[in-house]
Amino acid sequence: MPSPLLEINRLTKRFGGVVALSEVTVTVEAHEIVGLIGPNGAGKTTLFNCITGLLRPEEGTIA
Repeated sequence: MPSPLLEINRLTKRFGGVVALSEVTVTVEAHEIVGLIGPNGAGKTTLFNCITGLLRPEEGTIA
């Protein structure tokens, strides 16, 4: 089985006392189309900023 294109495991990001991401786990396989939806303040941009390296998560891995 081929390895995933993107694998995020238990990603957590905090801003002071505010938890923006709490143990987020996502796997994207080849040929998958994935959408990320949610209300304002749900952590969508924070997740992308962690994936791109703009922000560093406190816990978890991105591979």
